[in-house]
Amino acid sequence: MWLPIILMCAAPYIESCNVITGLELLTSKEQCFKEVNAKARFLLKDPKVYKAKPACQIIPEKIKEEVKGTDI
Repeated sequence: MWLPIILMCAAPYIESCNVITGLELLTSKEQCFKEVNAKARFLLKDPKVYKAKPACQIIPEKIKEEVKGTDI
């Protein structure tokens, strides 16, 4: 499963940036990038948006089992 993510900035300063995630997981990487690219292009039409960088993150389906031990 893939999570669409957009880094959206109102100015060239990092303080102006926000991370926006999608509300739904997508089944393929291609589908995720297609959707997130379209949404980033839409955001860039707004004059208040300086930069919109699209990305996708894979969400693992397997959960690692907890290993008991000592912390470092």
